[in-house]
Amino acid sequence: MGRSGTVRDGSHAEVPHPHGVRDLKRERQELAIRLADQPGRQRRQALADLVFARLTEHFVAAADGAEGLTLAAVGSVGRAEAGPHSDLDLVLLHDGTSAGKAAAGDVAQRLWYPIWDAGLQLDHSTRSLTECRQVASKDLAAAAGLLDLRPIAGDESLAQRARSAILADWRSAARKRLPELLAASRARAERCGELAYLIEPNIKESRGGLRDYASLTALAATWLTDRPHGAVDDAAQHLLDVRDAVHTVSGRASTIVGRHVAQDVADALGMGDTDELLASVADAGRTIAFAVDTTERGARRALEKSGVGSRAFLAKRRGTAPRHVHVSQGLIDVDGDLALAPGYSAEDDAVLPLRAAAAAASTGLSFTPSLLESLMRCPELANPWPSEALDRFAELLRNSHHLLSVWEALDVAGQVVRWLPEWAPVRNRPQRNPFHLYTVDRHQIEAVVLAGKLRKHLADPDLLLYAALFHDIGKQAGVADHSEYGAELVPGIVSRLGLPEAQGRDLQTLVREHLTLADFATTRDAEDPAVAAELIERLGGRADLFEVLRALTEADAKAASPKAWTAWREQLIDVLTTRVRATLAAGPRVG
Repeated sequence: MGRSGTVRDGSHAEVPHPHGVRDLKRERQELAIRLADQPGRQRRQALADLVFARLTEHFVAAADGAEGLTLAAVGSVGRAEAGPHSDLDLVLLHDGTSAGKAAAGDVAQRLWYPIWDAGLQLDHSTRSLTECRQVASKDLAAAAGLLDLRPIAGDESLAQRARSAILADWRSAARKRLPELLAASRARAERCGELAYLIEPNIKESRGGLRDYASLTALAATWLTDRPHGAVDDAAQHLLDVRDAVHTVSGRASTIVGRHVAQDVADALGMGDTDELLASVADAGRTIAFAVDTTERGARRALEKSGVGSRAFLAKRRGTAPRHVHVSQGLIDVDGDLALAPGYSAEDDAVLPLRAAAAAASTGLSFTPSLLESLMRCPELANPWPSEALDRFAELLRNSHHLLSVWEALDVAGQVVRWLPEWAPVRNRPQRNPFHLYTVDRHQIEAVVLAGKLRKHLADPDLLLYAALFHDIGKQAGVADHSEYGAELVPGIVSRLGLPEAQGRDLQTLVREHLTLADFATTRDAEDPAVAAELIERLGGRADLFEVLRALTEADAKAASPKAWTAWREQLIDVLTTRVRATLAAGPRVG
């Protein structure tokens, strides 16, 4: 059958066009514009109320007194989170009897076509309770959508029975569903990238996007784990606000913040520029991604603990309490998670966050949510830091294998900017350079990880790690030369951390000159002795400092992207490196 109502035998079915949906597309757009200044949650609820009211009118007219049917919404429509141009995801439920199936077939003809004819995007199905359960058992996306099933009109008890049955099936199949959810999340990340690091992010599909946020509910519905609230819910509301703004300025159901609409979206949200918009999206994406990781880990642990032979199973059988393993002062290992020791007062220990960071990086343990909350109650570190704090910070940076996950957890929790106020201006800051895959802050952490593989032959290995961590700290809004500005920030950082003065001076030099080797090698004659001499002069004639700069140059480039460390670029840098080393080995000229 086509939208006109033509059936296969050539006759025409009478398709009513009641007021319910006739003007819904226009009404929804106008209401979204009229409520543009309202908080996003209230605006979306108002849009949902309008859609549900119009669909109720439409269903009543289309059903024409038929019983045993329910019109229900799923997905974002069912959650009352749909945007001004979102698709209508609807299900017509029937009781599965022959009469119910026949009635549903007749009503469906009168129900779906007017919605299409009204210019609304529709994703629809007509199913019995049994069919809903069968589809949910085979199709992960359909199952996740049906978890949000919400009755709009008709027999509400039918929708409640369907939702209860689907939830029960979901919980009983948790061991199967969890790997499927994890695989789907990984596939989306590979296909759409990470929301935090894209110049044109997909608000819905990218890692840390709205699809991942919805998976939190699906994970919690397994009853294997609780899902976090608070910051992650605020992050999702912000992404929904951005999504709504994209809909409004583009006039269509897009979830990609394209460059052609980014400034209009920023204006609609009252932001100064697209960098501020992308930084806010990155922050929300990182918050959601971290929440999903934490929730998934909790669900996996619950499955592992419930098996025969697991530690929890054996402890329960023996009647013993879970074993707590001492890790460091104030910290214990509880079944693979780093937790606060019972009775330990976080409020009296300023070094505890750094001690926990170093312990997690060296052991691979994950922070419990309660530990992260406790760390934020710790007092501020003294200025300069006590020696233990600096030792633990250096230990954190040295353990590059787990550094990314540990830093991400602490940064999302707000701990990093407490240690390093200079980190705030570069946190989530997008980079327009096509060579860069990551935001400024993530790029610096990637550089530290790579520097960890290049530091063993250096006289001062930690100097390389500090240089990698702070080499782009000057990339702030309105700064013309980030190398020079970054070097100006270094003394304050050095003073706060309590680094030795000599190491601080070297760090300042490296931040100022971190681009010099690559710049000289690629824009000047790498074999010219004068070029090597100028580079040596900038480093104060120090062979040891040059070796750190060489390693930093490689780590910086590789942390940007494969495009930034090509064979051609590496060859030129190696030529200049050879010339510099030979010049330094020859010593200063005499006469």
